[in-house]
Amino acid sequence: MKSLPLRVKVALWSALSAAAAMALALCGVLYFLQSELIEGVDKQLDNTARDIFSNLDHYDGGPVENRTSITEELMPPSTNNRLVEITDNRNGKVLYRSSSLRGDTLTQKSEERQEITFGVTPYRVAVYYHKYLILHVGIPLQNHYALIDRIKLALLTSLPAVVVLSIVGGLWVAGRALRPVADITAAAEHITAEALNQRLPVPPAQDEIRHLSEVLNKTFARLEKSYNQAVHFASDASHQLKTPIAVMRVCIDTLMKQRDLRPDQDTQLSDLLQQTRRLASLADGLLLLARADAGRLEMKVVETDLISLLDGCLEDAEILATPHGITVQRELPAELRALADAPRTEQVLLNLLENAVKYNRPRGGVINISAGTDEEGVFVVVANTGMPIPGDKMPLIFNRFTRGETDESRTGHGLGLSIARELARAQGGDLRLLRSDVEITEFELRLRPAPTAALVPSRPEPTLAAAP
Repeated sequence: MKSLPLRVKVALWSALSAAAAMALALCGVLYFLQSELIEGVDKQLDNTARDIFSNLDHYDGGPVENRTSITEELMPPSTNNRLVEITDNRNGKVLYRSSSLRGDTLTQKSEERQEITFGVTPYRVAVYYHKYLILHVGIPLQNHYALIDRIKLALLTSLPAVVVLSIVGGLWVAGRALRPVADITAAAEHITAEALNQRLPVPPAQDEIRHLSEVLNKTFARLEKSYNQAVHFASDASHQLKTPIAVMRVCIDTLMKQRDLRPDQDTQLSDLLQQTRRLASLADGLLLLARADAGRLEMKVVETDLISLLDGCLEDAEILATPHGITVQRELPAELRALADAPRTEQVLLNLLENAVKYNRPRGGVINISAGTDEEGVFVVVANTGMPIPGDKMPLIFNRFTRGETDESRTGHGLGLSIARELARAQGGDLRLLRSDVEITEFELRLRPAPTAALVPSRPEPTLAAAP
């Protein structure tokens, strides 16, 4: 039942509770009905014994003590359909026996009322004493048991109907009770990092759901405040860092232009300049991510020729790859148009190509860039040979400050893929890791197709074979 909706669970538990309650009620009704019926039978037994003794005491023919036999005429009308046996307590002689006994005897040692069976008919038998007489009287119980069976059948027949009505009623009640929860869920789905100012609807009823909505709204208010403070801090810090970093770069450039520097000083200044460039890149990345978190990335998404954009990116990639003996291959269609912001898309592609060069090992590896369309839209795939991304890093590869390997000799601060995915999503596309194993690592950029472009499926497999 864990996978069922709450509404169905409430209905099923309601039906189960109703069935259990009805079963208990059935047992109680049958118990009290049985008790009432037996009590009525016992009263009939007492009345029959009273009538028999009254007749024997007052019937013509002398006192009871002088009778040596009792005839049918001495029996009252209440003995009809009864088992009656009268015995002389002095000598054990049977003075009277109902014809229906047919030679059987009702004599029993126990004086408690018992149920016995003659043939197939159950009887309730009681023993009475009067002067020297012992009277056994039995009343048939088949009518009583037949009544109980009819009541059982009626209750058991109505049990499925009660269960069905309980399920239907439970669904209706649960639907009405959970309607505010559905409204809250629908409203909560629209609360995102870009829309933290939205709040959940508060039901008019003074119940637990209203209290929950108020608590969650207060939580969202605190979250919005904290989130805005974090975004503003990152944005302000990144912005404020740019000025001192620029001053440091200018000062280092000025020092490096002096002619009286020793070789070790020139090396140290070069390292400082490289670190200031990394700081500047980090500040720019943090500023861009802060704007993305605040939903303030400015995008000019228009119909763009991706082939010309890719050609320019590949020229830069070849310049970076040539010193390392890396071959850059392309499998591009003659024309490919998509809805994109050209500068931002170029930034994403350059990031992927720089990573492909940076993490391509050993020397003489291959980078392949392919593009095309399928039923989902426009795609660009950047694939490279080299060491795979560790399995524990794959789910985190797009997280901020996460790198695919721990080799500190490679430059970078773990923001490139985060920034690239934010830029892709801001254009209505996406960036994802397709695979990473000992043979190939593939990243895929998704973009929306241009309205005038026809989506003709064309997805070539990357050919990662080094050129001779």
